[in-house]
Parts: sequence; C-alpha cells; structure tokens
Amino acid sequence: MFKDTGLSAEHLSRDGVRVSLYQILRAFKNISDQRWHPELPYEIGRELHVSAYGLYGYAVLCSEHTADAADFAQRFHQLAAPTADIQAQYEPGHEGWDIAPIANPLEDDAFRVFLINLQIGIFTSVHRDIMGPEFTPHLIELNYGPDAPYHLPKYAGAELRLNSGRTRYHVHRDWIGRKLALGNPIVFREMARICESELHSFRGFRSAAGEVRNILQQMADLSVSMAQVADVMGVTSRTLRRRLKRESTTFSDIVNDLRADQARRYLREAQMRVEDIAYVLGFSESASFVRAFKRWTGMTPNEYRLAPGC
Repeated sequence: MFKDTGLSAEHLSRDGVRVSLYQILRAFKNISDQRWHPELPYEIGRELHVSAYGLYGYAVLCSEHTADAADFAQRFHQLAAPTADIQAQYEPGHEGWDIAPIANPLEDDAFRVFLINLQIGIFTSVHRDIMGPEFTPHLIELNYGPDAPYHLPKYAGAELRLNSGRTRYHVHRDWIGRKLALGNPIVFREMARICESELHSFRGFRSAAGEVRNILQQMADLSVSMAQVADVMGVTSRTLRRRLKRESTTFSDIVNDLRADQARRYLREAQMRVEDIAYVLGFSESASFVRAFKRWTGMTPNEYRLAPGC
C-alpha cells in the first residue's frame, strides 16, 4: 500500500502528518494493483466522510439546502484534492452527478474503474452525512461492463446500470432543494469567500511556475517534493527545474510564496488560531510558522491581523 508514497503505517498514527494528492493516488493505485476484493474501492469511499475534507467539507456541511451544497462542491472541488472530476446535472429526471477519474500518470483501465467506484462510495457517504442515513441514489449509471475488475455491491443504489456510455450518480428530485438541519448561512458564506480567494489565486496561469502552483493547490499539501509535482506534470525533476530557472524562480520559491499568500489570506478572512494556520500550511510547529511569517512580512501573525488595512 505504501510503496513509492514516502509514507509508512507509522506515519498515519502521528499527529500533524499531511499527505498530497499524488501520495493518495499512489496508495490507491497500489491497492488497485492487488485486486483484493471487487467491492473494495466502494467500501473505502463509504468510509470517507465529509469531515475528512477540512474547511471545504465544513462548508458543504453548513450549506442551507442540498442544491447549495451541490453547487459549492462542484465549484470548489479542485480544492479538495480530488481523485475524480465531478459535474452536477439538473436535467428533469436526470438530476445527479457525472463522474470522470482525474487525469493522472498512474491511470490504467483497472485503476480508472477503481477511482469511479471510490467516488461513488464517497458520494454516498457525503450525501448521507448532509441529508441523513436514509439517503440512497435511485440510479447509478456506469460506463463499464460486468467483466470489469471492480464492481459495486447491489445495495449501492436502487438500480445499477452497466455499459451505459457514461457514469452518472442520480439523486432523486425529491432530495434537491431540501433544507439541511445543520445549515449555517454565516459560516457558509465565510468559507465560500475563502475558497473563492484560493481559486482566484491560480486562475489564468500558463507558465511552468503557474502550473506548479496549480498542482500544489490541488494537492492541498505544501510539503510535497518537486519530484512528486514533476511526476504529475509528466516531466522529470531535472526538466522542471530547468523550466523554472528560465522563469527566474525555483520550486522552493513557489512553495514559500504560496504559503505566504495563504497565511495572509487566512489571517485576514478566517477566525483561525495561529496554531491551526501553521498546521494547515504544513509547519511542524507554530513557532516555525511565526518566524517564517515575520520573514515574509516583517510582522508576527498577530501583529498582521491587528494592523489596519491588512
């Protein structure tokens, strides 16, 4: 499971350990290659609850209505280290989600099916977290056949349709527009504002530096190595280093700039403790974050938060 991830079982029991999208994909690929059980990816997805997605998941949980949660999830999905691309659909009688595994250098036919079934399990878990345990999709369309190495259990949906030409997770219209019991419009708007700022910070980049920045934000982990980012880009570390040098920057410069940008944004826009911001940004201790932030801005985080016009 941990081959080529840079992780071990011991890492998972340590406080403060963060993982990247590449490490997640690599671990899932290792599992997929073992072919342990045909229903395993779905069952793994069912164990991933909305609370596993940090601020993004908290915002989804605080949505006022199911349609708000769906719109938010689609709009900011790339901030949640996604293993699949999702698209909400509202055609009458076909309400639900279209699913496609995220493009990645590890993809093969079996892993593609693995990621599809994993996402379906995640959808079921998250929908039940926000709508209640009685939720069940009334139809799941799948673009693979009965001979696929992985399949869904019969209880995954009221109807499973193979060889449909697409993968769609149908949510009955009766669920669309329901008011959610845990909805909190104030918190929801605050989280949406922060996520919008995160997306805006890397839209429009076309340079190698911009591509690295995009990948780092999608991975949601600023502790990943240049080799891991280069692998996602489909180039060698040497090639990436050379491309960044032509743009007068380095991988560590991009990571530090991104940390500084996110730190300032969290201090301005979120009521988060300095210790929590340090953790989110991948610092092992808050003192290291405070020193870094003072180097970036000339102020401590608390001084920056209290400064007029920050």
